[in-house]
Amino acid sequence: MIDTSNLNKGIVYQSRKRKPCLDAALVLESLGISSEVLPWEGHFLLIVRPDKLAESREQLRLYFLENREEEGKKKPERPGILKGLPGSLTYVSILLLVDSVPNYNLISLDLNEIGSANAALIRQGECWRAVTALTLHADFPHLIGNIGFGLVFSLFASQILGSGVAWLSILIAGTAGNIVSAFIHSPSHNSIGASTAVFAALGIVAAHTWRTGHKSPYRRLRRWMPIIGGMMLLGLLGGPGERIDVTSHITGFISGAAIGAFYGRFGSGVRLKAVYQAALGTAALLIVITAWLAAG
Repeated sequence: MIDTSNLNKGIVYQSRKRKPCLDAALVLESLGISSEVLPWEGHFLLIVRPDKLAESREQLRLYFLENREEEGKKKPERPGILKGLPGSLTYVSILLLVDSVPNYNLISLDLNEIGSANAALIRQGECWRAVTALTLHADFPHLIGNIGFGLVFSLFASQILGSGVAWLSILIAGTAGNIVSAFIHSPSHNSIGASTAVFAALGIVAAHTWRTGHKSPYRRLRRWMPIIGGMMLLGLLGGPGERIDVTSHITGFISGAAIGAFYGRFGSGVRLKAVYQAALGTAALLIVITAWLAAG
């Protein structure tokens, strides 16, 4: 029988299971505080001397607080994949809108003329072309291919980083890819297409996943990455004789990979409130609009 007459005076912790009490006892033991684990009415109690009660409670409070913080770092909250849909649908809408302008003679300007990634003009300072070129396409298959692959990788990137961070990063990396490509090619080079941004999204996802390694909670994503990446490369690189700007694909991927690896240094996910994600997503949209205003 246990003498319970003074039991309440020394209870510092209780649990339905024995192990949590034993863990707490080890914490106190490491601090030089003796304790005892006792079963009582379906629970387990951790008992200390009454004169050690206040100190023990404070030490255990700090211990459990630190454990919760560490657990939060190990298991970051990741946005659901559906939360990336608004940004991805905006991407599709922009591409379809820009493609419809010449088809319906909505304006008198030649969008390919004023918005393509003309290497000579980008070198002369018309850097907005690196943005506007991402929204232009040569034909319908070119457009549909970039919409499809863009949706896949933007949703993956949004799941890891949040929609706003992902889309602003994709836009920055795609723009950087076009600028670098303009300086690699001869001044006569000219290109259009969102594929540079799509490869940037692939680079962000691949580098972030590689950087976080075994700590990443996105195991399913890692399993499918090689398959989807291979399909994308086959579709976008095309075969011999096709007009494919391989250089901009590579520079877009490298730019995205640099950003993804940078984010990966800080853990397996980016935790920003929805309002900040929305602000960053809006910033990406405003950059595209501003670039077209500069082009016109």
